[in-house]
Amino acid sequence: MVERGDEKPATPAGAGEGCQVAESGDGRLQVRMSGLLYAGWSSRLAAALATRRINVVSGKGARRAGNVWDVELLVDPLDKTVDAWALDYLRLARDGKPPAEAQAANLDLDHFTLTRTDDELIVDIEAVDRLGFLDCILRVFAFYSLFPRELRIETRGQKVRDQFRLQGIGGTAPSLQVCEAVGLKLRDLAGPQHQ
Repeated sequence: MVERGDEKPATPAGAGEGCQVAESGDGRLQVRMSGLLYAGWSSRLAAALATRRINVVSGKGARRAGNVWDVELLVDPLDKTVDAWALDYLRLARDGKPPAEAQAANLDLDHFTLTRTDDELIVDIEAVDRLGFLDCILRVFAFYSLFPRELRIETRGQKVRDQFRLQGIGGTAPSLQVCEAVGLKLRDLAGPQHQ
């Protein structure tokens, strides 16, 4: 990984808080950020990046104590006129505004599984990749007041394989009814093969 010489922290570093951006190769950037992030941060960041035509190729994130997150993303700036080095990724995750309309109906899900545990809903998804996919799927979860406590994102070719460990606001376990509603919505998005 090569770090750009004029790199500066994207966010003033508080206690254990900040963002680093480094070149990963092929024009892609490795983004590492740590800090206080509240429910909905991942959707706000995904929407802000999609609006700037920056594709999230892979990533992982986990919530530590409270709402402090550690996140690593590999991003691919598709529009070379956007300076992805200069973006304040932590600010976008905190303050980014999602677009007015979600386009969940345009998701092309190949396969998904839901696993309900005592404290979370684990959703594994395989789908056709497109710019904005991550934002759309996160909006589906947010509609049911479910937010990631941990996530893994992977894109290979034109396919995504993502895993989301979801909880309600404040880390509450999702109810059986909410889990069933999410399953029905994902079946609708997946089309006839899951009916």
